[in-house]
Amino acid sequence: MVTTFKGRMTSLQVGILYGFMVKRISRGYSTAEMSFLMGYSTDYIRQKEELKQIGFSFEDIHNFATALEERSWRGFSYSYEEHNKEADYLLVKTLSKVRIDLQLFRIAEDQSQTLVFHLLEENPGYVRYPTSEAEYFQEAQAVMKVLFEGRLFYSAKTALEIYQRCRTISGNNNLDPKHIQAAIASFTSLKEFPKLKKIRSKEYGCMYEKVFE
Repeated sequence: MVTTFKGRMTSLQVGILYGFMVKRISRGYSTAEMSFLMGYSTDYIRQKEELKQIGFSFEDIHNFATALEERSWRGFSYSYEEHNKEADYLLVKTLSKVRIDLQLFRIAEDQSQTLVFHLLEENPGYVRYPTSEAEYFQEAQAVMKVLFEGRLFYSAKTALEIYQRCRTISGNNNLDPKHIQAAIASFTSLKEFPKLKKIRSKEYGCMYEKVFE
């Protein structure tokens, strides 16, 4: 399945977009997982990458670097143009069972297209080992239960903090943000108290705290 998206960007915006995408894909995170770790809505990064929302703020860059546990912002921007001029761009997204093919083209005034970058990532909907994947979700749920019954959530915690704590306790590097996100959701959706409550923070985005009523 092929979908296309158009947007008008400066070369600086293109460079930052490319830097974000390279960093995200190199870590093996989907756009939804990246958004989760940043404390944003699930489709935030996807909207950016599909050119539906153009540009990243300094807050976005800070939260992105923090989520990836990067100490420096260097490497988040690449230069493709000599001048910071605006141009129209076309993103071509080809979805197959196993992977996602991403190509960005710059559109000239005569409507000719020049390839700016070409990236590949694994389709997050593709499950290579279903049995192992089910075990990871179960393990994440078990670790979250331990944390929920302890004192961790007596104060609000970011998604990144919860993810880091779960991986530390489990010692399993195969636990991905999606596993922890699903486990968190099971505790925010409890019909009885105590339960986890999602709260909004201007500085940290979504945070999670244990509430008793």
